[in-house]
Amino acid sequence: MDVEEWVKYILNNHQAIKALKALGVAASVVALYKLAGYALRELVLVPTLTILRDVEDLHKPREGGKIPGRVVICGGSVGGLLAAAVCADHFDSVLVVESEAWANEHGSEVPEEREYRTTGDGYPAIIPRRARIMQYYVANFLQTPVHMTLSRLFPNLSEQLDHFDLAPTLAVMRLKFRYGGIYSEDPYTDMSVKEGVPLTFNISREATETLIRRSVKHSRPNVTIKTGTVTGFTRNGNRLGGVTVRTEAGDREERGDFIIDATGPTQLAFNKALKTAGFPVSPDLRVEYNPNMKYTTGVWTLPDHVRANWPVPGGYEIGVILKMTPDVKAGESRAFYLVTIERNQMLLTTGGWDAPKAAYSMAEARAYVQSLDGQEHLPDWIWTLFDLLEEHEAECTPFYSEAKVGPLNYIQWQKAQDLPPNFIAVGDAIMKLNPVYAQGITKICVDITTLDAVLRRILSGLPLPNISKLFFEREAPRVAGLWDGTRANDYGWNTTIPAKGEDLSYGAFMRKWGRDCILLGREDPSIHAIWWSVNMMVAPGTDLFSPRIVVKMMRKRWLGW
Repeated sequence: MDVEEWVKYILNNHQAIKALKALGVAASVVALYKLAGYALRELVLVPTLTILRDVEDLHKPREGGKIPGRVVICGGSVGGLLAAAVCADHFDSVLVVESEAWANEHGSEVPEEREYRTTGDGYPAIIPRRARIMQYYVANFLQTPVHMTLSRLFPNLSEQLDHFDLAPTLAVMRLKFRYGGIYSEDPYTDMSVKEGVPLTFNISREATETLIRRSVKHSRPNVTIKTGTVTGFTRNGNRLGGVTVRTEAGDREERGDFIIDATGPTQLAFNKALKTAGFPVSPDLRVEYNPNMKYTTGVWTLPDHVRANWPVPGGYEIGVILKMTPDVKAGESRAFYLVTIERNQMLLTTGGWDAPKAAYSMAEARAYVQSLDGQEHLPDWIWTLFDLLEEHEAECTPFYSEAKVGPLNYIQWQKAQDLPPNFIAVGDAIMKLNPVYAQGITKICVDITTLDAVLRRILSGLPLPNISKLFFEREAPRVAGLWDGTRANDYGWNTTIPAKGEDLSYGAFMRKWGRDCILLGREDPSIHAIWWSVNMMVAPGTDLFSPRIVVKMMRKRWLGW
């Protein structure tokens, strides 16, 4: 029967016509379902849960001219500096109050020399320049939103990277993830491509902060940085009128039309400043738990001949070499990371939950890794690398930086009542995350990009509208996933002290779902790519619960395939 005869047969067959109509309806339903899902994701979830839309507007000229007011930012570290860059695009003037004089006077260059000490246990350690920042000389793992943010805030970023010889640190984002020792390949592997792919900087906290400080000073002439410590806020009617600053010459007041708390873990506004200014804040806003973690990073400087004999496939490259995270279900609580960064430095991190003993030599590192659950899945080159490093350990002059992770907290500012309308907080002054997940600076970029979006939606006049309400309500859904996800993971170990009113069963479903996504991703690269994108914060967390993943997950659980 030819095609013409088939058509005539179908047109003359009542049952065939009904079947075709049913198929047409089904196809329409599927098409509408996919269209509705696409619209929901692109028009609601992505703009609400991520900064992927707002980041495009950073540093664009402001409509209506700048606001004729002065911003005072309490704190001059990464959060304060990036907030200053954003506010400088919207206000006439910005004052950053930085507590450490060296940062203001010499903090735009990386010093050649470092100061060291010997610990009571006999191993070399470094004296950090930033007294309040954990592991100042250790690498920041900067998710892609950091590059997206900095490259738009600072159009001359490439020149600043060249100034510090950091251009080679800009590379395709790679995780080199080994869950329980088993490798999951990154979605992007071609290191030569730097267009249309997620990028990151493989640099230390020291280099990150110095790069940002210099970029602000060279691009925002309306930003002034002064040395001093903000000790309190002043009130002007129903809003803040400025801050009180302690300096070597005595206390003084600085007037401000908009006040930003970027004091980090000090959380000045919550702990003291708002209350003394007549804006009491409920202590119940702060949720706190303690993961009881400890880890140590050895910082090695690699001579030319060591890098020339690098046994890792592909040779020596700057970036993540290996990131081995523990499988909760296996009962392992220890992690192991290898990363290379600027100045020919290699970082070797050991430690984890329940404060395990870390490694302070290559022999100890080898024994540590050999004792990990899942170490049998590691590639042979890791042991060859250990041999090379142990042979040249003395000339690599490693020093060690410890991190003891105590209580972590989230101040839910969006629930506060009667906040002054011209106040916000950023960074750790909102949420102090577990540093082992390396999301702190990425979270700051979420905060300041959200601030930019809010400021673009207000008129260029004084007094300011209720920026506090606008900002915290827009910021909260974008960072809640960071808090919920890391807290759920930390609750997987019985040494974690949960938040008040919770127990360690909190987040059990989230932990299991995340683990199942990792395991299923080993078999299905498309699922691993979604998991990877969510963790790199270039996709909303809701993508992990898309119908496609749910169906595959249920099929795997019930049918085994």
